[in-house]
Amino acid sequence: MFNAYPLNAVPLNGLGSSGIVTQIIEPGSSFSWSPRLLLAGVDVTEQLLGAIVVDRSESGDAVASFQLWLGTAPVSIGSYSGRSVVIDIILHGEPEVVSRRFTGQLVQPEFDVVSRVLSCEANTRLAENVEAMSIAAIDTLVGGLWSPDVFEDVAGRSRWDYAQERLSTRTASINADRYGVPRITPWHIDAVHYEFAPGSTVHESVDVGLATLSDAANVYELELDYRYTRYRQRRQSYTWRHPGTGGNMSLAGFNAWRADSTELPDVDMITEAVNSAGWYLSSSTWYRLYGDLPDLPQPWYNKNTDLLLGADFSASIRWSQRAVEKYTVRLEVADSVAAVGEVIERGRVVLDTDTENDRLWDESTGDLVAAVTDAPIDQLQRRDPERLAAAFDCAVSAGVATLCAAQRANVVTWQVPLAHALEIDFGQRLRLRDQGADVTGMVVMLTEEMDTQTGTALLTIGIAPSLGAATAIGDIPVLPAPPEFEDQPGPVMPGSLPTQIGLRIDSPPYDEELPGFAGNYSIGNGDPADRYPRRFAIDTPEILEQWRDEIEAAVAVTYSIAPPADTLEL
Repeated sequence: MFNAYPLNAVPLNGLGSSGIVTQIIEPGSSFSWSPRLLLAGVDVTEQLLGAIVVDRSESGDAVASFQLWLGTAPVSIGSYSGRSVVIDIILHGEPEVVSRRFTGQLVQPEFDVVSRVLSCEANTRLAENVEAMSIAAIDTLVGGLWSPDVFEDVAGRSRWDYAQERLSTRTASINADRYGVPRITPWHIDAVHYEFAPGSTVHESVDVGLATLSDAANVYELELDYRYTRYRQRRQSYTWRHPGTGGNMSLAGFNAWRADSTELPDVDMITEAVNSAGWYLSSSTWYRLYGDLPDLPQPWYNKNTDLLLGADFSASIRWSQRAVEKYTVRLEVADSVAAVGEVIERGRVVLDTDTENDRLWDESTGDLVAAVTDAPIDQLQRRDPERLAAAFDCAVSAGVATLCAAQRANVVTWQVPLAHALEIDFGQRLRLRDQGADVTGMVVMLTEEMDTQTGTALLTIGIAPSLGAATAIGDIPVLPAPPEFEDQPGPVMPGSLPTQIGLRIDSPPYDEELPGFAGNYSIGNGDPADRYPRRFAIDTPEILEQWRDEIEAAVAVTYSIAPPADTLEL
């Protein structure tokens, strides 16, 4: 998500804010006011000493501080911690206006036994309130993106940390409203809520805090490694024909072999030859020796029909190979890079889909698809594109948010009478046109001081101008196509298997290295001591180390990020 939108749904600086009409704050008249302070529902305004100060930040708790005189009667001082605190300002007139300024709880009271003054500090207990929420409720409140490959598993962890992780993928902050309710406020909207006209601010109150260059990151480099298993298979096809058949697997070929018969291999011999090589028989066509043929001129009787005159078969082998897709993603604010050079932040994410199923694949057999015979193939991949995309979007959104935050690190502050700006709040974009300043930006800090001794009620406003490019349109970061792995070419092996027949004077010497079938003539004229062993063997192509060892492929992409542009003229 980007603000309230999916990452790739709208341009980076195109989030709408229709329906907002800018209100001009002009110089105002004086006003009569009084505070109201409720402690655990009891009005203790009369016990106030000095000022009430409420500090509110775009990110985190609102904090209220004040002092109460508790009188001379004995008090149970330990019972104050945790009491609810409600602060209002009342503007007297026709009509009377009551405005809520703070709702929270006492967290750190301190009591001076001599002066009988209780120094109070209350906050909105934002982290505790979020901690009490369910995961689903946090998802609804915060939005954003989350991936177990970018962050730690949620189980047993802080819900507040989980909320912060989701929030890190958004250009938004979490805070509490004046009633203490957690909420999310955006870092930018297009429209201006309020404009402070000349003469509307306290004289000489305008100030600016400039960010250091090291804090103004304009490049975010993300390294994302996706490690998974390639389930691989190599298939080799073989053909064997007994030479006595003349290559004819019909009855004519059988008759030719019978005229000068020899030993034959059988199905088990070929299967065992494949298994002995560490492969498995993945497909086969057997040309079996005929069974009983009593109607031939010379009747033929045979009960062993597993004997073969020929065979077409395939041997296959499976193995697992660890693969790493390396994505290097560069996000940059081009205008800032051109102006001040690169200020880089980096992130790294590793996805690993290691699984016990790898061993099961290595030990499995069966043919899934026909394969070319001179190269390995990927029968299945443990690749999960949806998981990769989720991690990519999450990590890139966090990078975008990092750059947008860095471009709004300058803060301009000024003061106004509180009664003139009661509705100023976070999530609003303001414009200051006073005291030589022309500045726009989102509200990032608010400090209210209501001093009952001096009678002044002032609001200090801080806004953060975003130093984007007014005319630039940012790229939409999308997961690039996966890089392709390059396999070294492997050996090509002929699939035709030879035959050597012994027990004849003209039989060649037995070659134990020669694959295929070895056997003997049924009627021989050679030395019985030179009888060949009856066996069947195959040679299998080498599985290269490069096909087994971990393999890497890389892709690099650059995206231009265009944070929203505000005005900062002083």
